[in-house]
Amino acid sequence: MAVAAPALAQLNIEPLVAHFFVFYYGVLADITPPVALAAYAASGIAKSNPFKTGNTAFRLGIAKALVPFVFVYSPSLLLITGDFEIDRLVITLVGVLIGIALLGIAFTGYFISNLNNYHRWIIGIGSLFFVAPGIKTMIVGSLISFPILIYQYLKKN
Repeated sequence: MAVAAPALAQLNIEPLVAHFFVFYYGVLADITPPVALAAYAASGIAKSNPFKTGNTAFRLGIAKALVPFVFVYSPSLLLITGDFEIDRLVITLVGVLIGIALLGIAFTGYFISNLNNYHRWIIGIGSLFFVAPGIKTMIVGSLISFPILIYQYLKKN
């Protein structure tokens, strides 16, 4: 982790954004294997299998892995940049919320009903377009992911 922030700074990323990136992944390590300290502690309390608990924590928390990349691609989310604009903040916020939700749907395999693997992959790929927030990438991500979600909704009704 100590090497990542200077490396990001050499890529002309603002120092505070680089440090938030590193800090966020340091905290995320508590639920992602092989470290997964919080997940393993929870498995001890629940008297469950630590490996299964760690993998479940990873699946449920992987959507959080998108957020640090959004910090890098759109620092306006941190409200620190000199070129802050409210419309970019709103676009970024909406995009990251949709992206996190879509990635969570892809990893859990469930929206309105169970998704097959093919649909999970498509939604997962579509969610990645929301990482670099902008209207164009959000449209592409929506065109990839939303037909499957609409299909599930219509299939249930």
